[in-house]
Amino acid sequence: MGFFTRATLSFPGPTRLGDHGQPARLRHNRDMSSLRISQVSSIEEMEAVSAFLCEVWAGGPEVVPFDLGLAVLHVGAYCSAAYDDNQMVAASFGFRGVFNGKNILHSHVTGSFQPGAGYSLKQHQFEWAKNQSLSGITWSFDPLVRRNCVFNFDKLGATAVEYLPNFYGTMTDEINAGDDSDRLFVYWDLTQKSENTTISPDAIAVELPEDIEALRRTDLDTAKQWRAKTRQTLEPLMSDGWTIRHMKDRTHLLVEPPK
Repeated sequence: MGFFTRATLSFPGPTRLGDHGQPARLRHNRDMSSLRISQVSSIEEMEAVSAFLCEVWAGGPEVVPFDLGLAVLHVGAYCSAAYDDNQMVAASFGFRGVFNGKNILHSHVTGSFQPGAGYSLKQHQFEWAKNQSLSGITWSFDPLVRRNCVFNFDKLGATAVEYLPNFYGTMTDEINAGDDSDRLFVYWDLTQKSENTTISPDAIAVELPEDIEALRRTDLDTAKQWRAKTRQTLEPLMSDGWTIRHMKDRTHLLVEPPK
């Protein structure tokens, strides 16, 4: 599929296409055949997941209090962990909800210290939700983190359907400190029979910073400029029904108009 750039706006503005067209500390990559995924079912396991997620989002408040996790698990929530040689390397927690009249699993948090483990967990989550006869999975993530955009759109095939400005308020953990918590809200359709790879010729490409997490540490003012400009572009478009399903060159979001 071919694309060409017709007009480029000022940093970090969008580019309209023509008619042709995770946490910083990672463990070394390991053979995924050694990975074991299991659902959490005990106090000890939930305590371990809670502690693991606090390690991923270090410096902030408790991500999933273990007692809250146990309570929602008792009424049908989802929580699983991935282990390599009996060491927890990834974990995911979510709960049931309703979105646009459909029964869904909302994946509140997924954290990983091992490349590939997060993807394996999302596939496990996908199969679990399908077996529960749910229609989809939702979650939110920072639209300025390039690798997460590539993962969620190009690898998983989710669709961003909402832009949520400062969704969690100002956060204090080491990954997000000092910045507004704008999020893309995505829907992962469990009933879709085949992938739709056709991209609208009216799609708009929105540039993303190379490494927003490093930028927050070295130049917070510039990081905030990226946040403000990206919000100014995405929020009104997505409020009018535009969606995001793809990346361009792993550097730009492709925002498509309503069908």
